[in-house]
Amino acid sequence: MADTTEIRHHIKSIQDTHQITKAMELISVAKMRKAMQKHAYSAAYFDSVRYTLKDIMRHSSDIRNKYLEHRPDNRTAYIVVAGDKGLAGAFNNNVLNLAWEHMQKRAVHYVITIGQMARAFFESKKQPVDLEFTHAVASPTMHDARGIMRDILDLYDRNLMDEVYVVFTRMHSSVSHEPVMVKLLPIEEKDIEADIKTTYSGQIDYDPSPKEVLNILVPQYLVGMIYSALIHSTASEHAARMMAMSDANKNAEKMLDSLNLKYNRMRQSSITTELLDLTSGRLFSDNH
Repeated sequence: MADTTEIRHHIKSIQDTHQITKAMELISVAKMRKAMQKHAYSAAYFDSVRYTLKDIMRHSSDIRNKYLEHRPDNRTAYIVVAGDKGLAGAFNNNVLNLAWEHMQKRAVHYVITIGQMARAFFESKKQPVDLEFTHAVASPTMHDARGIMRDILDLYDRNLMDEVYVVFTRMHSSVSHEPVMVKLLPIEEKDIEADIKTTYSGQIDYDPSPKEVLNILVPQYLVGMIYSALIHSTASEHAARMMAMSDANKNAEKMLDSLNLKYNRMRQSSITTELLDLTSGRLFSDNH
């Protein structure tokens, strides 16, 4: 019976792990939905900001703003958004490798990390982290986005960097997400993801002036971009973990089926052997 006892312990161990992975899957589903709900609440406002900003840049090319002007040098800053935990398949590796590959093309670059896994990744690459934001991806808020935006603009205003990219994972659906790199600064019309409606052929009047409206919209646009990156990254992480845990659950169920079958066969074989031994012993006793 030693073999069946070992299998029984193995089954118990897998069942315990299966309960944990099942709970993690359900938690990830709930957190993913919560993150996308938060994004939906603010999407209409930031869509309007992007639309208006792009419209002003398209129709008022003579307006000057320091966040729209290109700088002669090529000092690039990367805001890299990853997760705080593992167990999410290739989620962290994909976005971190995308950032790392792009950095190798820049002679001078700065690294700004959001998430514990991003910091650990660059430390393993012996790449200094110039600025770090912790706990901003666990449950992103507008306050987090504004704080990051203020720090980035402070460095940009002090002429310490010439362009800024944000690297994050964009979520298309619960089963589809991809790492992307979006230019944050300087702001260019072609980089603003907003479709200008063509049904109205006239020109929109901005009060008090297009320049004043632009100056107000630029910080709002940057906050919206950072907040969107945080939310998409968080939702993608939970979606990736949900799929990883779902796969783990399926594998656990297959292993349990196989072990239960093996256990039942060994138990049946043991019972059969005991019956044969009893029968043989009785026949031997009768003959004597």
